[in-house]
Amino acid sequence: MTLTLTDICFGWPEQPVLIDIQHFEISRGEKVFLYGPSGSGKSTLLNLISGIQQPLSGCVSALGTSFGALNSRQRDRFRADHLGLIFQQFNLLPYLSVQDNVLLPCGFSDLRRKRVIDTYGSEVAGATALLERLGLGSLMDREVARLSIGQQQRVAAARALIGEPELIIADEPTSALDTDSRARFIELLSEQSELSNSSLLFVSHDLSLASHFDRSIALTDLNQGGQN
Repeated sequence: MTLTLTDICFGWPEQPVLIDIQHFEISRGEKVFLYGPSGSGKSTLLNLISGIQQPLSGCVSALGTSFGALNSRQRDRFRADHLGLIFQQFNLLPYLSVQDNVLLPCGFSDLRRKRVIDTYGSEVAGATALLERLGLGSLMDREVARLSIGQQQRVAAARALIGEPELIIADEPTSALDTDSRARFIELLSEQSELSNSSLLFVSHDLSLASHFDRSIALTDLNQGGQN
């Protein structure tokens, strides 16, 4: 399994339990759609899955490694090596070029940098190949602040995908796009995930996107905790 959650509980001091999940898992190469309305605990759960926050009890395990067995620095390293994150607001560095934004994970992870070099011969060649597949090959030297929202979105996807991390987590990445653009983006993201056999966890409040994935699950069904 790429990801396994077992008997997870999380809540803030003197507050009701927010997250209470008995079991959840994602297989290698599986594309999972997690649906949840605003306030259902999506962001809290993603912080637990990525090791940013630790549960009060239970186990979050990625690639057979329990986050509870790692210290803070080791969790940061594991996240950099094995997780690709696409944020709702993209979190790109606006005055860096497209290429430099895409290559940022290689600066934090020797493993991802090595994978790119082993496959393509150099980091730049790897970024170029990925951006060309995403239709951005001609924009590599452009500052991301000068791109459209749809283009920035694809840059964020390329940054998450470079170096073939085993788990891609996409947090509401299509909220600013129209229907056609959303569908096309998900298709591109799925295609690139399949090429590297990465698992994909796509989190959204838009239930109409569920048909693009291998499996869909409602967070309100998965989580027995209270609403946040």
